[in-house]
Amino acid sequence: MKLTIISSKKKEEHLVAWIEINTIEGNCIIQPDHAPTTYILSVAQEFLYCLKIGKHETITIEKTAILDVNRKEAILIL
Repeated sequence: MKLTIISSKKKEEHLVAWIEINTIEGNCIIQPDHAPTTYILSVAQEFLYCLKIGKHETITIEKTAILDVNRKEAILIL
């Protein structure tokens, strides 16, 4: 699935195998064909994702962030 990360400074696109998020309600793993959903991510929590090549990346959420997911793509707005 494609992950697009948008911040005030840049836009990145990655092909990922999965995404792990932390929300107010708890932890969630997102994989391709996930049901379309919009999440509000918790501040000071980690946003993890695994690139298709197997490398894991982590972003620490510094302000409230939004993740919009559909079956083929996820967009993280920081």
